[in-house]
Amino acid sequence: MSRTAEELLQFDRLLEILARFTTCGPGRRAVAALAPHPDREALEAEFALVREAIAYLRAGEDLGFGALADTEGWLKRLGVPSAVLGSGELLDAASLLDTATGLKAVFRSEAAKYPRLAERAASLGDFRSLAATIRRAILPNGEISDNASPELKRLRGVAAQTREKIQQSLQSILRARGETAGEDYVTLRNDRFVIPVRASDRRAVPGVVHGASATGQTVFVEPLATIDMNNRLVQLAEDEAVEIARILTELTERLRLERGPLAFAAATVAELDSVFARARFAREFDATLPEFSVGSALFLEAARNPVLEDTLRRQERSAVPVSLSLGGESVDSGTVMVISGPNTGGKTVALKTVGLAALSGLSGIPVTAARAELPLFDRVLADIGDEQSITADLSTFSAHMLNLKRMLETATGRTLVLVDEMGTGTAPEEGAALAVALLEEFRTRRSLTLATTHHDRLKAYASTTPGIVNAAVEFDEVNLRPTYRLLVGVPGVSSGIEIARRLGLPGEVVERARAGLSPETREARGLIAYLHRSRDEVEDIKRQAREELERLEAERRALQTEWVERQRKRLAELEKRFDAMLKQLQGDVARLTAEIADRKERALAEKQGARRLGKIGASARDEADAAVLEHLAASQSDLGVTAEAAGRPVAPEQLVEGARVRVRGMKQPVIFRRKDGRSAEVEAGPLRMKVALSDILGIEEPGAAASATVGPASRGVTVHARPTEEPSAEEINVIGCTVEEATRRVDKFLDDAALASLPSIRIVHGHGTGALRRGLAEFLAAHPLVEGIHAEAEDRGGTAITIVELRG
Repeated sequence: MSRTAEELLQFDRLLEILARFTTCGPGRRAVAALAPHPDREALEAEFALVREAIAYLRAGEDLGFGALADTEGWLKRLGVPSAVLGSGELLDAASLLDTATGLKAVFRSEAAKYPRLAERAASLGDFRSLAATIRRAILPNGEISDNASPELKRLRGVAAQTREKIQQSLQSILRARGETAGEDYVTLRNDRFVIPVRASDRRAVPGVVHGASATGQTVFVEPLATIDMNNRLVQLAEDEAVEIARILTELTERLRLERGPLAFAAATVAELDSVFARARFAREFDATLPEFSVGSALFLEAARNPVLEDTLRRQERSAVPVSLSLGGESVDSGTVMVISGPNTGGKTVALKTVGLAALSGLSGIPVTAARAELPLFDRVLADIGDEQSITADLSTFSAHMLNLKRMLETATGRTLVLVDEMGTGTAPEEGAALAVALLEEFRTRRSLTLATTHHDRLKAYASTTPGIVNAAVEFDEVNLRPTYRLLVGVPGVSSGIEIARRLGLPGEVVERARAGLSPETREARGLIAYLHRSRDEVEDIKRQAREELERLEAERRALQTEWVERQRKRLAELEKRFDAMLKQLQGDVARLTAEIADRKERALAEKQGARRLGKIGASARDEADAAVLEHLAASQSDLGVTAEAAGRPVAPEQLVEGARVRVRGMKQPVIFRRKDGRSAEVEAGPLRMKVALSDILGIEEPGAAASATVGPASRGVTVHARPTEEPSAEEINVIGCTVEEATRRVDKFLDDAALASLPSIRIVHGHGTGALRRGLAEFLAAHPLVEGIHAEAEDRGGTAITIVELRG
């Protein structure tokens, strides 16, 4: 009988490796039960748990069940109605109860970080009371505690008193006979207390003989005085055994009532131990969680065979990874890969690596690869190794043909087919023809197929047939040894003659073999060698280009960092110089103002000087900031400081004042203010600058245009007051202004009035809530040009108008 794909691919060895990472018997059985299946929902749920377990381990935590005794035996016995668990089995059950309780506690506060693990833990029953009962009844050494029941405690107390009385009675007999009394002279025979008596003095001690010493010179006698007490002690022991049996039965029945939740708890612990074993395996073997493709796409990046890697690690060697891509939704996509190359070059290892990766993913086991995308195969079929059977009267070729026949009977578009050394075992022409026909059949069914071969005809077939991909295991022609690398896209060379020469075959034999090759074979070998050299050259060019790109990128980053630091220092220096110039200007203004003798004119000059100096400073800062911003924006794109993607300019009619817009060359959105021909004014914090309309690439948050909503007309007449834009020489109207706006306008008006030598002015502010009048009064009271303030006469406006008397 042919072996299954799991046996051929050593899936059982993978499970043995995985079992090393478990911590309890149920977990080991759960690992051993892992098997491939195509249920997407179940597999994704399993890998979601493994992903959380990996995160748990990365956080520096671990979850083990080393204190859990095996649950299989006692759980099975609970299913037998008349079975009573022994004290040891009850302690084993208590270990499961304690484990379930601890598991619930571990994840109670971790539900947000590990929701699926926490859900599993929360589903366990509450066994604290039952666990406490068992622990109270049974001591850690398996003995039944005195506190198991009041009756047991009473019986043991009476038995202890009875034993003490028996010993006292026996010691008194010994003393009466002149013997040295002591515990060493009181012993047990047949569960009854006796004393040693010399055989010659047997008649001196009436009682029952329970044995003699080896020499026969001493007999052990139970005196008549203690027979009743010994009988009582035996009866108490029997009563104690009955009570213990009752206690064990009662505890067993309590467990039996919880048999369902207990079995679920054991299964959950086994599952979680299996999950964490897979997480530890992923960490130890640098494995990845596979993705499952919707169609038939198979992609493996740097995949390794974990069974081979485990063996090589013991030899302090490492496995060579395999990368390949096969299948897909396109009709023309390759579904068959023909792998060729020398013997011992790694063709079979490549086949087993892909097959074991597929079985791992379908079994919920992380795949030892950098990345893995797998189809949901309905089955994995394999024909690998020598299947010759003498007992079944089968040759190697016949055994392979029977295997391939069975594979054809079950292969579908969702099957992975692995065939090693296709077409061997018969005449080369016949074997190659059969191999081509079989591969064509698998290609027609769109079964993902990997086949190894030495036949040149299969290599040519793969090179000229759509949907079939050539691949080669690399061979170092210089050192005459395999590299075990899989090269997809080129056929391999068998290199049998070169290997024979390396192994020491006589030179004349090797040369005769070379001369015997057909011209077509030599031509094909030369072409394949050329393809390999071309591939190596392309790979070398790609490597050099990648290294050069990395070097240029590193230089660009260094230049960028240097430029940013230089600009930062330059801006800091400019800021320092700007502040110094502003302070100097302020000092000059202060000196000039101090030279004015007239107090009124000096106060006016101070006020106007401070205001104009502020305007000059603000204007200068705005111009400097705008120039800096424009300079930085123009320089950033050259140095790659920003990675702003190119976009289409925004239509000018879409731009609304206050909108947040994205500008080419600027990292952050800025505020749009207004259009000016083909340019626009934008604002970034305190900075304003002009940019081309074509450089505005998008609107992030359109600003709402100012709008006024006109409500329904009210009855009577409504009067709208507006601040006077051009005040008269002696009066200013600030109705409708805020206190801040009104004080600013009044301040300027006072300066103009003082320059005009007016004795007083009128401020029309209205009644309203009185806040504007009070705010102005507070401002005017501290003003250097104001002598005093008072309300207007009642017939001319009253408190709605403030009269300001100016200093003379």
